[in-house]
Amino acid sequence: MLRLTKKSEYGLMALALMAQKESIATSAKDIVAELGVPRRLLAEVLKHLSRGLIVSGTRGPGGGYRLNRKPAEITLCEVVECLDGPLNLVDCIDEGHCELSPSCIIKSGVTKLAEDIRSVLTNATLADLAEGSPDHQPHRVATTLLFPV
Repeated sequence: MLRLTKKSEYGLMALALMAQKESIATSAKDIVAELGVPRRLLAEVLKHLSRGLIVSGTRGPGGGYRLNRKPAEITLCEVVECLDGPLNLVDCIDEGHCELSPSCIIKSGVTKLAEDIRSVLTNATLADLAEGSPDHQPHRVATTLLFPV
């Protein structure tokens, strides 16, 4: 099944949140509270996004993460490849070697499919994702009242 990894999913969610708060630095703590994503995995994701120059982080009071470019300039392909590596449906597309290559009847079709997927992700931007969530509600942690109100 073709699907995004949790790293890409949480990365895109965090970036879309930053895009909506473009002028404000967003702390990892705030991202976890707002989106309900696991803190450890988010820390790893933010580290990769910083190394990939998609975001920059500032420590200390008032610090947090910001996008390095406008949301419309950051493609979904760039984000997914930053977090998960090259988009390959099968090993032979990137590595070029497959022991079944002489008898493979799907290579050209799978190669075309991979190119189409890459094209869709390259033409979609973070701005497209951020604009598509106007009804977003912050994550709420369930609590139990000790004393009825």
